[in-house]
Amino acid sequence: MRISLKEPCSISMELNYDSGEFILEFTGKILGPDYPHLISKQTILKCFEKINEMGFCRVDPEAMMSAEVVKCDITKDVPIDNIPELTKWLRANISNYQQYTCRYLGNKNLIIEKNVCTQKRKKRMTIYNKMNEMALSREREFVSDNGLAGKFDGLCRFELNLCSKQQIRDALGLSGNTLAEVLSSDKNPIYDFINDVIADGSTPTCGEIDGWKQYWRLLVLQDCDFDLAKVEARIRQYKNPRSTSITKMMEPFRELLAAEPARQGEWTKERLLSVLR
Repeated sequence: MRISLKEPCSISMELNYDSGEFILEFTGKILGPDYPHLISKQTILKCFEKINEMGFCRVDPEAMMSAEVVKCDITKDVPIDNIPELTKWLRANISNYQQYTCRYLGNKNLIIEKNVCTQKRKKRMTIYNKMNEMALSREREFVSDNGLAGKFDGLCRFELNLCSKQQIRDALGLSGNTLAEVLSSDKNPIYDFINDVIADGSTPTCGEIDGWKQYWRLLVLQDCDFDLAKVEARIRQYKNPRSTSITKMMEPFRELLAAEPARQGEWTKERLLSVLR
């Protein structure tokens, strides 16, 4: 038996009589007026109450705490004044463009994915303007019915998709996958992901071009449209396999790009990690 709904939130239920398995998937919008608080240890019982109120099935909240979580989205909303500036900076400071793919979707959402062969190890983070999403026509009724107008103004959403039990255990530092364990974890996987993805390094002060090497690097940046992913691809194309590591070769380009405030704004790795703590 399968039931899938889009209103009042995205929710699906599947009951397999042969295997004795029940699969329940739902989003934070099940919380209605409490949606800004997201799904947590404090709000999970309210989620089950709402599901039971719908009348399609009844779940035992206490028993559900022992259910296994097989996939989940770790979410954090952070006040950010200029989200486009932040996403530009993120895209320019990926530590390794072969290890991670960074791209914009048509709606300006930024996607950062780890390039791995197996789905179990694949990680994906989406960074986007939550206020813009809630202003879409498809969200207006939900916002109006639940008194959420203005609740997401100025918020940037970081959403990390974990699509396997192994990923969940690794990201949350767990030995098991029960709902109770997942909700009790004190790990910060969004912080950890950004810490791994973004390159280390200091931001030099902006000044005049200092010498031939810096001038040459600026020409390379201009030729690559100031896109460090293109710079890394160009270096890999021409560099001697026995020469300095790609990380070391990219450092001067990152520093030169970071030295242009008009292009990079005021973001640093340390500043971003501090707002994600």
